[in-house]
Amino acid sequence: MLGVESLHRGTGVRFTILLCAAACLVATRSARADEPPPVRKEGETPRTAAQVLLFRTTIVGAPETGATGRSSRRETAMIALGQRLDVILNEAIQDFGLPLDLSEREAREDRELTDLELLALAAKGNRWVVYPALEGGPTDPVVRLSAVAPGSKVVLVRTEPVKANDLAVRAVVMLRDVITMHPTGTTPESGPRRPERAEAPSSFAVRARSQGRATLAFNAALFGGFVGYSVQRGSGSDDPRLLFPLMALGTGLGLGASAIVAEEWDVGLGDAWYLSAAAWWPALSGLFLARSREQSDPSTENSWAIIGALTGLGLATTSLAVGGGMSEGGALMTHSGGAFGTLLGGMSEFAVRGTTEGKAPYRGLGIGAAAGVVVAGTVAIWLDVEPSRVLAIDLGAGLGGLAGAAATSPFIFRERTAAGDRVFLITTMGSTLAGGVAAWFWTRRPSPPKARAWMTPYAGVIGESLSARGERSPALGVGLSGTFR
Repeated sequence: MLGVESLHRGTGVRFTILLCAAACLVATRSARADEPPPVRKEGETPRTAAQVLLFRTTIVGAPETGATGRSSRRETAMIALGQRLDVILNEAIQDFGLPLDLSEREAREDRELTDLELLALAAKGNRWVVYPALEGGPTDPVVRLSAVAPGSKVVLVRTEPVKANDLAVRAVVMLRDVITMHPTGTTPESGPRRPERAEAPSSFAVRARSQGRATLAFNAALFGGFVGYSVQRGSGSDDPRLLFPLMALGTGLGLGASAIVAEEWDVGLGDAWYLSAAAWWPALSGLFLARSREQSDPSTENSWAIIGALTGLGLATTSLAVGGGMSEGGALMTHSGGAFGTLLGGMSEFAVRGTTEGKAPYRGLGIGAAAGVVVAGTVAIWLDVEPSRVLAIDLGAGLGGLAGAAATSPFIFRERTAAGDRVFLITTMGSTLAGGVAAWFWTRRPSPPKARAWMTPYAGVIGESLSARGERSPALGVGLSGTFR
């Protein structure tokens, strides 16, 4: 009875507390609803109220309309680059939360605007004026952004040479700089204003340190557990009371080591997957090579795998320290090299035998896995490739292998002979390589057109000479002017 009475009292106390909390919440909302809305001061406008008058990109040094019969390749490439810059700036301004104004874009004459004209346009209303320009060549253009803040008497100019492939990123950063880092201007009508509180800089995506921390931790923990299992197998004991503690110890050591590495060095996502490829494919290679021996000892197979994994990790760590990092596409290429190397190595051993029957081709699988991951990992150090392109190449290699196998399938479905099996295997391997090479060339990016050299001859008066008597006479000469490449 005492327990039941205490339970009822506790329930009553909780119910009373909930009622009090609900009453306080209702009273707080009512008080906030009765408060008058904040009054905006006269002349004060929110930051996002200012529109942005964006002009079309001007090509500096371009000939006037109708000056020539047709445009050169350089002019065509620069015009296309300017149109691309217009699209980038349009989207970036809207992403910044600013209304975009294109009303005077078409009405402007096809000529370069001066700074005084930009100040006059900005003084017409509460709006920004952004005026982009391009100069130089299509391969290495120079982007210039001129901007005037609402009510300001200062033209902010940001000029930077960029690469054509980095135009989108650099243009957004330059636009951010001229819009968020502007001096506060004053207009003659409003007079000097009170200093406003400095606004925090706009938040942009900042690359986190050690993005591959989770990937590295997973692979290190898994490899540590494998090391514990290998130690137990190498000891010749089958006692599970020894197996599970060793696996738990290895997993913990691997996890702790990965945490220390990720804290000391900046391990990217590509670096983590590259290290995983350097550990698992050589380990698989060592395991296959150990099983390919004539008198193989099962207790030493895992030791070969550990030796292969440690060797691969040492080579990968050295390449990362020297090369300075690995991209995600390079890491994916390394895994693809290990997978296709293992497949082609096993098929090569079958082709040497002349039959697909009998013992598994452990020697070919081991050599192929080691060779594939080493070759692909070495190429990935010097080659910057996108992950999507690597997947397209893998798809091309797979489709090529299937096409070759389908074309030579009668050699193995009819009367089986050693020559027929070799034709089937060699054709399948060749078509796999051919499909990968074809996909590599098919996914190449077209190189931008190079600016052509141009020369203009001239002749006539190029200066004047002064005689001993003080008389001036014109100096005649001939020459060439232009760009020489």
